[in-house]
Amino acid sequence: MEMQEVIHLYTMAPLTFIDVITEKISSETVLTKYKTMSHVGGLMFPINGEFEVRIDGTVYVLEKGYIIHAGPNLPIERIVTNNAKQEYAVIHFKLPDEVRAMYPLYNGHFTFKIGDNMKLMSMLQQLIQNYFMRSNLSFLQSKALFLNILEEIVLSVKLLDYQDKKEKMSSIIEYMQENYANNMTVPDIANHFNIERRKFTYVFEKRMGVSPTTYLTDLRIQKSKLLLRSSDLSLSEISEKVGYTDYFYFSRVFKKVTGLSPTEFRMHMK
Repeated sequence: MEMQEVIHLYTMAPLTFIDVITEKISSETVLTKYKTMSHVGGLMFPINGEFEVRIDGTVYVLEKGYIIHAGPNLPIERIVTNNAKQEYAVIHFKLPDEVRAMYPLYNGHFTFKIGDNMKLMSMLQQLIQNYFMRSNLSFLQSKALFLNILEEIVLSVKLLDYQDKKEKMSSIIEYMQENYANNMTVPDIANHFNIERRKFTYVFEKRMGVSPTTYLTDLRIQKSKLLLRSSDLSLSEISEKVGYTDYFYFSRVFKKVTGLSPTEFRMHMK
């Protein structure tokens, strides 16, 4: 699941606030299997402690820094594994039937990270207090708070997604700089990071301004230029040290990038 899909759901879908509930549970609580409400989705927030939730056969951990989304009419079971008391809240909301096909993620179940967001948890507590005041005005305020909570969720998801991608790109660049001498290709790098090749190329170019092929080629040529200037290694040896097993191919690439053959470059540097 892509975080952009989550962002699209919570920003574009016409979600309507229904209610909010809280519950405290422990190992002594009688836990029964049940289904989420028909036509109503929910967001589960941990308040105290953590426990497992099985939704339609998939087990999630409801813990600090994470939220669980569960769509309508899904089998659900809470699993308490210790004696500590846990508390959680669920915000229920509805998506009109006529547009549900446009937002398939709404009907599913998934968990996502929001980080240690004190502002979001404060907004949740305010929503709970407002809703249980049981007045027309407090319900109106609850609906507004629900939208504010969705906005804060989206901001948190965007920030964490950006940080994760930035960290992953740093790891990719570091990996390329450490392994350029190996006869690796762009698909090899994508496979190493478990990213589909086309997506890898798209994200890399968007972040770095050049394609991964161009970056890897430039890196190898820069390293070869350094060796041509500072060593007496043969051209074939230099070719192998920068990741090219075919010297003639290396020579063609070198000339295409620099305008000179490796031999001409070395003579020019002396």
